Amino acid sequence: MSSNPVRSLAAQSRQHLLYLAIAIFIGQIALVTIFSFYQVGQAGKYYMHLDAIKLEQAANNNPDYVLPQRDDVSAYREWDDIPLEIRQLFSGSKTQPLEPLEIERVNEQGVREYGYLLYSQVQSQEQQTGGLYLLEFEEADKIDALAEAIFKQTLIEASLITGIFSLVLFLVISWLFKNAVKPLSLLVEWSSRVKQHPGSEIDVQFSISELNEIANQLLSTLQQVREYNEREQQFLRHASHELRTPLAIIQASLDTLGVRTAPKDPNFPSLLRASRACTNMILLSEALLWLARPSSRSIGKSIVWPGALCGELLVDMQHLVENKNIQVSLNDQASSIRIENDLFRIVLANLIRNAFQHTSGGTITLVITDNSFVISNPVDAGGKPETVSFGLGLHLVERIASQLDWQFDFALDHQWACVTLRW
Repeated sequence: MSSNPVRSLAAQSRQHLLYLAIAIFIGQIALVTIFSFYQVGQAGKYYMHLDAIKLEQAANNNPDYVLPQRDDVSAYREWDDIPLEIRQLFSGSKTQPLEPLEIERVNEQGVREYGYLLYSQVQSQEQQTGGLYLLEFEEADKIDALAEAIFKQTLIEASLITGIFSLVLFLVISWLFKNAVKPLSLLVEWSSRVKQHPGSEIDVQFSISELNEIANQLLSTLQQVREYNEREQQFLRHASHELRTPLAIIQASLDTLGVRTAPKDPNFPSLLRASRACTNMILLSEALLWLARPSSRSIGKSIVWPGALCGELLVDMQHLVENKNIQVSLNDQASSIRIENDLFRIVLANLIRNAFQHTSGGTITLVITDNSFVISNPVDAGGKPETVSFGLGLHLVERIASQLDWQFDFALDHQWACVTLRW
């Protein structure tokens, strides 16, 4: 089973939206930064091309115009006009129109420089006027400082713009998700009303047809469960009523036989066991009838000594362990308590009977205090926890405990079964 915490759909959606916003923020910063550097390169290229156009126009307008031949900027009509040492710097590259070439060198003064060579073909309105080689050198430190400043400024502006955009996007998508999840919250509220008032008619009116279908299915399922419970309760009521008369007749007959049978008669112990079994059946029938009532109204309480009651039940059920190698350890730490006597007797009898019936050998331990009863017994060696069944006994105990707000815990492993009852 997964150990991830259980959260609402809205909380999970908010977390996913946060991750999405962070991813968009980082991605946009990366894209803006890359695009900014590309634009800087494009701006430098077009700036050199604009310089070449200006020089070409100046040369065309003035026949005596001399192209600049400075250390930082120089222009040439032909490739061979460029000084040899400069041509050697760019000899490994092939010039393309409007695609400046870039090199790095250390000049005669020992200053590191970036060199740029641009070949521009300039055309006038009438005809093509030829090409021009524009050569520029800039100190590398200045270029690096400028690039760093542009990078910082671009990063700051991109972060600010992207952050605002991501925040707006996050708020918009959060609002959309909230509206999308709102019908589910209404469905949860509706199901809570159905749970609080299971017998009342609650209209199903949602704006989303799928939610109406889910609600109708839930109502249909609840109705089926309600009808099943009613049939079960009706069966228990009828069965309990039908058992009353024959059990009363059996009890009366056993009482008559008990009066006519002497204690020394060999059949007298069997008669006593039958009488006790009949008494337990009468109590069980009354308990089932009580559980089957819709209101399960409370019954009266009386003073009970739990230790003495356990001792009496152990004696009554001694015949269940006569041919088994079983020892019983009773740790009585309880004084008198005020509790539902008949139901308490049924619960303890079922727990002890289950322990006797499902133990083939070993020690059964009973510990009873003023507010708890614990019984543990070894499980048969051949039994597996997933296949061992404790039948109606524990189920009845669990139902009674739930109805009386007692705490019932049952633990089963490969070697031991343990039941804890608190009231």
